[in-house]
Amino acid sequence: MIGSAVDRALDGVAATVGKGEEWLLGAKRATYGVAVVRIIFGGAAVWFLLANFANRHYLWGDAAQWMSPIERNGGFGFPFTLFEGGSDPTTLTIKMLIVLALAILFTLGWRTRVVAPLLLICWVSLIESNPLYGDQSDNIFRILLIYLCFADLSGRWSLDSRRRTRQEQGLSRRLWPRRFTPEPLRRGAGRLGILVHNLAVVAVAAQICIIYVASALYKVQGEAWQEGTAVYYPMQVGQYRPWPWLNDLLSDNPFGVLVVSYFSVFIQLFFPLMLLRRGTRVVALLGVLGMHAGIAVIMGLPFFSLFIMAGDQVFIRDSTYQGIAAGVRGAWEERRRRRRPGAAEPGGGVPPEGGRPAAGRPAAGRPVGEEAPAEPVPTR
Repeated sequence: MIGSAVDRALDGVAATVGKGEEWLLGAKRATYGVAVVRIIFGGAAVWFLLANFANRHYLWGDAAQWMSPIERNGGFGFPFTLFEGGSDPTTLTIKMLIVLALAILFTLGWRTRVVAPLLLICWVSLIESNPLYGDQSDNIFRILLIYLCFADLSGRWSLDSRRRTRQEQGLSRRLWPRRFTPEPLRRGAGRLGILVHNLAVVAVAAQICIIYVASALYKVQGEAWQEGTAVYYPMQVGQYRPWPWLNDLLSDNPFGVLVVSYFSVFIQLFFPLMLLRRGTRVVALLGVLGMHAGIAVIMGLPFFSLFIMAGDQVFIRDSTYQGIAAGVRGAWEERRRRRRPGAAEPGGGVPPEGGRPAAGRPAAGRPVGEEAPAEPVPTR
């Protein structure tokens, strides 16, 4: 009996190890989720740069040298020193335009294997050159982008994927033709790429879980969170009141403040456990996305919320994204078909003069009293 129990246990362990090996080496996982992370990161970076472009000289140029006594460049050395010490107006503008171009290319998914590390270096250099302007969203962006540099960021919804598809179809040339690479080497490189991509996805997922659990554990140590009033006090600070009437509307409801405070703690604390089952995973993702959307709107912290919400996308399955994309594509094609001039009616041919045939009148092209010819029966 003991021997059979041991055998079953070993079989279960072997099956689990086999599933893990298949998950890591079978195919690239979360390809759509990683693509969404790329798009949100790039789009938020473009938005951030455009929003602060007019004030660039006061934030990162020579006009920001008043803060030189406290400047430490975030403790970062080379190569994250491109913006350290300020720059003259022309040089700073050129640097900012380079970072903006990299962010746009990153969003579109063009040569991401090269663009992603360059954007990481430029972004960290820009943010850390002003120690007073950053927040925790910059740490999230930097940490996750380090992991994502090892993932296939442009596998979906990108210019790179479009170029690869054209190369597979023989419509464009490869920079390095396949015939120059031996088949065993190409196959081994493909398996290594799958492994590295999946490990990067695991690292991103683990980092997000650590952020949520650590945040929840820090919150439960404070009396304001235990009393359920922690959400109330930030909404009374002027810097976090972009819509004062909305803050007052929410803070005037004590029970709502209590529920939001406890909900934010529990949804973060149990987030990793809720990912284990599909039903609770949906609740967890909707909960954290709703929480960060509220932070973005109510407290006026859009970039912080966007960066952390981007990391949550790796937990959404590829099949879900495929279903959403198929639904959007079908709705778009249906709308185009309906708006196309001279589109056929669902019931048959186009009636004359855009209307229906009058009652008792035969359809055009058919004599009175003559029946419609029978449809031929298909034969095999």
